[in-house]
Amino acid sequence: MSKDIEVNGLSKKFTFNTKKENVGWLKNLLTSEVKEITAVNNISFSVDKGERVAFIGPNGAGKSTTIKMLTGILFPTSGTVTILGLDPTTERKKLAYQIGTVFGQRSQLLPNLPLTDSLEFFGVMYDLSDKQITQRTEELTELFELGSFIN
Repeated sequence: MSKDIEVNGLSKKFTFNTKKENVGWLKNLLTSEVKEITAVNNISFSVDKGERVAFIGPNGAGKSTTIKMLTGILFPTSGTVTILGLDPTTERKKLAYQIGTVFGQRSQLLPNLPLTDSLEFFGVMYDLSDKQITQRTEELTELFELGSFIN
């Protein structure tokens, strides 16, 4: 069975400048302190074709950061990722045609438009044919019982 996801030694560190206390703004501008936060620290795992997994943990555990690295939104500080045989850091556009990611706090739908318009927009964005968009819209409407307010 082939691996759909391979993650080896994945880490992500963020660095940022901080202000020194009791120092003027000019001195802070020229000599600010640099802090580093490790969001993901040397994780490795694989997911087989057809396998389903859940990615859970407390706030600040690095779940979203890891998902963003898996999709190519963020680049890892170290380690390697392969998704469906693609490297998200160099083949993000190809990968985007194969996977989708939705983060819970933000709607992917367009506000003030009928749901059908949002679905059609995203269908066009992903190069689906008119027939595929219609089929996918019908499928999602039935699956999520959206018939009463789809329009």
